[in-house]
Amino acid sequence: MLNLNATKLHTIKDEMLLQMKEGLSGTQESPMLMLPTHLSKLPSGEETGSYLALDLGGTNFRVLKVTLHGKGKFEVVNSKHKVDQKLMEGPGEDLFRFFAQKVKEMVPEAVGAPNALPLGFTFSFPVLQTSINVGKLVRWTKGFTCSGVEGQDVVALLQRALQEENINVTVAALVNDTPGTMFAGAYANPRVAAGLILGTGTNLCFAQKVADAAKLHDLRLFNSLPSVVTWRNAPYCGPDQVHIINTEWGGFGDGRAERSLPMCRFDEALDKLSVNPGEHLYEKMIGGMFLGELTRLIAADLIEKDELFSYNKALGNKLEAFRTPGGFNTECMSKLEASAGYEEARKVLSTVGIMEGKREDIDKLKSLCVTVSNRAAKLAGAGLAAVAVHLKREHDCLIAVDGTLYAKYPKFKERMTSCLQLMLGNKMGVRFLTAEDGSGVGAALAAAAACAR
Repeated sequence: MLNLNATKLHTIKDEMLLQMKEGLSGTQESPMLMLPTHLSKLPSGEETGSYLALDLGGTNFRVLKVTLHGKGKFEVVNSKHKVDQKLMEGPGEDLFRFFAQKVKEMVPEAVGAPNALPLGFTFSFPVLQTSINVGKLVRWTKGFTCSGVEGQDVVALLQRALQEENINVTVAALVNDTPGTMFAGAYANPRVAAGLILGTGTNLCFAQKVADAAKLHDLRLFNSLPSVVTWRNAPYCGPDQVHIINTEWGGFGDGRAERSLPMCRFDEALDKLSVNPGEHLYEKMIGGMFLGELTRLIAADLIEKDELFSYNKALGNKLEAFRTPGGFNTECMSKLEASAGYEEARKVLSTVGIMEGKREDIDKLKSLCVTVSNRAAKLAGAGLAAVAVHLKREHDCLIAVDGTLYAKYPKFKERMTSCLQLMLGNKMGVRFLTAEDGSGVGAALAAAAACAR
């Protein structure tokens, strides 16, 4: 049900290549939006100066002070805040007011300051940008449903909230966390070809040759894609240059799941329970926000059939973690998979209320975790194989990566690498570079690039 063979993985790779091509054509509908970012020149590693950054990656939000020292070195001071459910689902103005208030707490010297401080805004949602600091939200993902934001310029919303708090800060650059990760990686190594997020959600960007993307230069598209007009007219643009494309690959397969993705009935159940049914299906099969819930749904089905924890009906309510949405999350799943023995595994399960458990049941649950996470890693690997082929860089494709799934989930990187080896064979040259605080530092680097123009 969850196992992917080589044939299926190659089918996924080929379908992603097709959807990327469609998205870059500008004339065809594609589940992969392939959004222009208005970022072209990657950092050299020699940038210096102090910049602010705001980073909204999901359920957490940060304000950062980033000092760039050059030679790929930097310092970061940041404050981290939880975005609670009320803010995620309430009016958009409340969310942006929250951001502004936290900026005030971090940089009180900016209140009424005579000179504006530059800020890079990492906003990790699909945005249609018309310049480096103008972008309209296409749609919310990751559980957000705030009203009054979709279709609006998120920079203008943030700038207005800052002004209402009398904070003299100018939003110089808007970036998705994925280009931010690519920028942070390139600051350390200019050979970076792509940026990848593997955390709460997943996304990918890469440097696309302008000459090979009709979306970036086709005159017929001016009326329908205003972002193309801005990019085409920009003095730093030309067919021989590159443009950073935000693929929004989490939407891969949307509307085409039957031919694109190996969805099972539990994937379908998870999708129906989500806040955006039918959207970002690939992300829901990979992202850390969803893996624990998918495992819970399968485990609940096994429990119902008396195939898991069946030996002791007296457990009763102690199994509520598997009967309640969100009761078993990806963090618990990761710790269980990483547990070294039976007693350690029992301690992990005790955190979700399961105080008893036979060895065979724990082994079965642990095996289920491995199966779900292994499928996620293979799906990501198949997508990365498609990217390497698209860029014609199978032999040499350095990918900057950020996100807790990549950094903390046991063996996730190794499973992706194994899948890539299967997909690319002797051509396999995909390598990974951990981008330290990619979404935050990358936003500061984007602000530095915008100020240098």
